[in-house]
Amino acid sequence: MHPVLFKIGGFELRTFGLMLVIGFLLSILWSLKRAERYGISRDKILDLSFWTLLSGILGARIAFVLQEWSYYSSRPQELWTLKFEGLTSFGGFILGGIVMLLWCRRNRISPIQIFDLAGPPALLAHSVGRLGCFFNGCCYGVPCPPPLGVHFDGLVGTHHPAQLYDMAMSLAGLVGIVMLEKRPGWLPGFSLAGFFIVFGLSRFIYEFWRAGTLAQVRAGIASSTYWGSLPITEAQAMALAFVLFGLAVGFVSARRTNRSVPLESTPT
Repeated sequence: MHPVLFKIGGFELRTFGLMLVIGFLLSILWSLKRAERYGISRDKILDLSFWTLLSGILGARIAFVLQEWSYYSSRPQELWTLKFEGLTSFGGFILGGIVMLLWCRRNRISPIQIFDLAGPPALLAHSVGRLGCFFNGCCYGVPCPPPLGVHFDGLVGTHHPAQLYDMAMSLAGLVGIVMLEKRPGWLPGFSLAGFFIVFGLSRFIYEFWRAGTLAQVRAGIASSTYWGSLPITEAQAMALAFVLFGLAVGFVSARRTNRSVPLESTPT
């Protein structure tokens, strides 16, 4: 693994942070390319990208701190870091989405247009971020023998490269959404729905491999990580919520579109 690309004096360039920046830049460039299709100016996209980037990082950090509050409550000096360490994508997407809604209201732009535009680029950014996790050596999977198993620095033996599994599933879903966008009958709101469904499903499945979750419990490595009385983790519960929300968005979008299409007159 290569958590640090290079170090000059007291400055070090961390791979995870670099991949996050690359992911954000690629998503912005793609959003700019998609802007004309949705009738949004490029200046508006750049302005929205700035606020979404800040709120996404902040939300990802806040959610991680709350998730690990038992650790950070006794270490307040570690609450904030500029090394992009300790982030969770759920928090980033939630707070980023709220800021996008507020931005749409302020600029009097349809939220559906913006979210449809930003959905696939957001999946791309997430996928690149997962590659950063792999090089950083975090979010690895449970022990696994070669050839699938990969050695991560600081760990004994080889482990599933769970980060790459999540990346592959997200990219596969992303390709599916892009292909379906080109087909007739793809309605406003469907790209947004696709984002939530793909992200939720990939994250739900990824949890079966990730160390510290159900896979580790079943292997007898860790104690129970169930969410309440259900045989799923907290992350899987949130992932299912994302999937259900995506299905609801798709259902509402389809019904709303059908109601807006006038019935053809019947010849007498």
